[in-house]
Amino acid sequence: MNTVDAAVSRAIAYLARQHDAVYPDAAHVMGAYSTAKFVDVYAARFGLPAAHVQKFSRFHCEGKAFHIALITDALQDAVEAGHGECRPLIEENAAYLRKSKDGRSWRYFPGFEPLPYDGDSLGQSAQALIRAGHAVPDDFDDAFALAAANAWDDGAVSTFFCENPDPQQRTALNKIWGRGRDDTGRDAEVVANLMYGALLYERHVGPCTLGPLIGPAATWLAQQQPMGFWRASWYVGVYYSTYTTVRLLHALGGYDQATDRAARFLTQAQASDPLNRALTTLALTHCGHPPTHRELGLIADSQFPDGSWEAIPLLDNHARVWGSRAVTTGFCLKALLAAP
Repeated sequence: MNTVDAAVSRAIAYLARQHDAVYPDAAHVMGAYSTAKFVDVYAARFGLPAAHVQKFSRFHCEGKAFHIALITDALQDAVEAGHGECRPLIEENAAYLRKSKDGRSWRYFPGFEPLPYDGDSLGQSAQALIRAGHAVPDDFDDAFALAAANAWDDGAVSTFFCENPDPQQRTALNKIWGRGRDDTGRDAEVVANLMYGALLYERHVGPCTLGPLIGPAATWLAQQQPMGFWRASWYVGVYYSTYTTVRLLHALGGYDQATDRAARFLTQAQASDPLNRALTTLALTHCGHPPTHRELGLIADSQFPDGSWEAIPLLDNHARVWGSRAVTTGFCLKALLAAP
């Protein structure tokens, strides 16, 4: 067994242990102080019954469905590479993701009603469930319709979904929670992730209301930064956002100029940590540059003895960053499996 194969086996074993323990390292918890402030801001702008203010100010905000969906994506790559022992993990994760749907769609913190539904959670859940063969229209029809109702004329879709059709309400919601251009919720990495989920749905399940919006979204996304990367709003650095965007553009085809520009940037701006090195590897693979044995060896050599990789900061809420050994391990596993 070579170095990369051994690293893959150790990573799968680590993720299996995390699975058996219900992914403790994938849980993102928002502290009570932040939760209360979140509710105060929401209640001041949109109103909230006193009982709900009391309930949600003390709500235990724990999100891991999004991260389990990310890990499931890597496990699905492992199954396709011949690691059939990952199939039961995928099946159980898919059942968990379906149960995590919170009404019309998915929230980053399930059950925390002041937090709007978001495109990232919908897109990532869709990808995992579609690849697992468990995406059904009853789970996604209304969710995709809600996302489509939050599309902008330029092709972007708001990260957070306003359920009220009043344009003033939607603008107000984005003024509070939106990032990206002019605080409107136009976030490249979220649009790319959502539309990739919609694209997989259209190709493997059937038509959805987001289908006609995939092309305009890709045209909007093709307007990358001059150096070739895409700037993230909710993630640390530029590697995750660049990966998700080139993945969509590559899947659609016809955006070689943008992906070539991204590849030039990625080959000149090598990441030093295992998470962003893995994301670079995955992005370059979608740009037509599969990883070399040396690049994969660098990722394998940074693995811990227990099969995991370091918890590198991934999410950025502009106040506190968050990372996870389990999530880093999922991306590193996915990168190692990208070998030709």
